[in-house]
Amino acid sequence: MAMLHRIAAALLVVLALAGGALAQSITPPNGVDAGQYFALVARVDSFDAAMKASDMATIMSVIPPKVLNQIATKYSVTPEQLVEAAQQQIDAAMAEIELVSFGMDLQNSDFYILPDGTRYALIPTETVMDLGGGVGKMRASSTTLGVLDGTEWYLVRVEDPEQVAIFKEVYPAFADVTFPAGRMEPVTE
Repeated sequence: MAMLHRIAAALLVVLALAGGALAQSITPPNGVDAGQYFALVARVDSFDAAMKASDMATIMSVIPPKVLNQIATKYSVTPEQLVEAAQQQIDAAMAEIELVSFGMDLQNSDFYILPDGTRYALIPTETVMDLGGGVGKMRASSTTLGVLDGTEWYLVRVEDPEQVAIFKEVYPAFADVTFPAGRMEPVTE
């Protein structure tokens, strides 16, 4: 059972680090710049394609470079080594777990602007996986942070306190932002 939890955690770290993707709306929400919204939709769609192709380099490219560099520094590896290790973990996890679905609900996202002008979105995200071994299907409901850094949107997992601490360290404008908690529950059919 502990092995299944470790595998599930590894998979969720990789999937939720950036979130899942499902662009449902082509109309920007009221008050949201259309160009920025469509750039976020494109970023989410490219992430979705990378997930389906198990392309870890592209998956990891949605993480802000500042965050990726900070994580690599924390573990005394290069960003390239970090990407390679993540690929190995996802490969091992996918051998034990079936990813049933994952998606981001852009239509129900909330958009914000920090006092320093930083734009961000909180995107509801859902991942369903079959853990097998009598455990069955689990649903992880979470929120993915979309942050506009310059002209690029990046996606970040915000359920893990360690990830949030690293993010806030490199993006101090978010120091007072509280992110929603995620939850995991069995899927009953």
